[in-house]
Order: sequence, then structure tokens, then C-alpha cells
Amino acid sequence: MARANVIGGRIILSGRHQKGKRKDVLNLRGVLIDFGYTLAYLNEENVKKYREELVLILRKYGYNKTLDDLVPILHSTYRNSTKGEVKDIYEFWKVLLKNLGIRERPILVQELTELRKNHVPTRFRLYDNVISVLSALRKKYKLALVSNCFVGLSDILKSLDLTRFFECIILSYEVGVMKPDRCIYLEALQRLKLRPEESVFVSDAISDLEGAREVGLKTMLIRQGERTNQGAKDPNFKPDFQCKHISEIIDYLWYDSCMHA
Repeated sequence: MARANVIGGRIILSGRHQKGKRKDVLNLRGVLIDFGYTLAYLNEENVKKYREELVLILRKYGYNKTLDDLVPILHSTYRNSTKGEVKDIYEFWKVLLKNLGIRERPILVQELTELRKNHVPTRFRLYDNVISVLSALRKKYKLALVSNCFVGLSDILKSLDLTRFFECIILSYEVGVMKPDRCIYLEALQRLKLRPEESVFVSDAISDLEGAREVGLKTMLIRQGERTNQGAKDPNFKPDFQCKHISEIIDYLWYDSCMHA
């Protein structure tokens, strides 16, 4: 694994990433980070319970099909919200009810909203050491969270107490574009007031990093999820750095002495 040292205020990596006698010098000022399967993962037990309770509510209002019938329609409605087609949770429920052929009623929407609210705090789980990693990074870098996500992720980020670490949060359903579209990276850089060469993009997905590299960002692959190759143009993509867990990025972006400063 590469180790990091500081020379003249610059982070210099040495180790397996060094080519010949050359050292890679990183003048980094910003770290852009993905959310799903980079910082957190779905709590499958919670998702299952949520869907079961959702069916029970819908059945009170005439839905007579099974959970298996509901799931693909629910997935499709969520997917269609990732680019801003749906702007808020209330609109999401309206679209879902229409897709299910159920008449919209204010009391039904209220029940669905309350159900979601009860499950938001446990919908995702943070990987080990995420809070300590973000706390350390924030002392040195400008941080941005950049996520392809369904409507309502902002509530989940708040429940996980993540919003305090980031100078900007770019959610695909709010900006209307998704990674690897270059516009979403440029939006984050503009808000951070940084150039691409001053920043690194951290993700579990190669497709995210392919788009980041096209913009000029350094790339770091976290191989801790099961979706690394999903959507990738080149499954053999070589990131600038890679590791197996989010906690290891400190080894690349930090230096030992700062931990004891």
C-alpha cells in the first residue's frame, strides 16, 4: 500500500503507485465522494419491512396484488426520480399511486409519508469509521458529496448526520443529471471553487470514475460494494488509487504526522 508524506505542503505518495523513481505529487484541495456503497449501504432488513408495511397500507385503499407485483413498479418509480422527474416525496407518492392504479387521497399520502419517515433513520447503514474519516478529511480538504440518487435522499443524509461534513451536496434528482455526465462533476467543482486537477473523486463504481477522469479529476476506487463494474465502459479501468474500504483512503490522502499533531 502507498504511504503518504508531506514535502513543502504537498502530499507525496510513495510505494506501489510510484513508477520507477518518480513520485506522484498531489496538490489536492478537494475530495468529491459518492454516497451509496461508498459511505453507506442499504439495510436490506429495513427495506423488506418497509415494503411489507407499504403493501398493508395500500391494501386498505383497494390494492389487491402481492408484494412481488409491487416491487418492480416501486423500483421503476424510484429510478424515474433520479434525474429530477419527481421533485419531492409528495410528488413521488402521486406518481406511484398513479402507476399502481390507486386513486390519490390526502389521507393515503399522509400515511405513506409517515411510513417513510419512520424508516428513514434505518434505511442505510454507514460503513465502519465513515464519521472519523470524514472528520479527518474535513480538516484538510473541501468536501463534496455527489450522488446518483432517488428523490428524498437529503432526508437520509440528515438522519445519518452526514450533511455537516460537506461544503456542498450534489444530488442527481436536484440538479437533473447523473454520473458519469460531466455536468454533475463540474457543478460540484464550481460550488467548491476548485479546478479538476486539485480534486479527487472517490467511489465504489468504475462508471463514476470514468466520468470523473474525463473531467480531469484524480480517481480513487473503493472496492467494498458489489456494483464496482456495473455500468462501466471499461471493467479493467485503472484508477489512480484503489483500496478495499473507505477507511483506507486516509493512507492515500493524509500523512502519519497529522494524526499526532
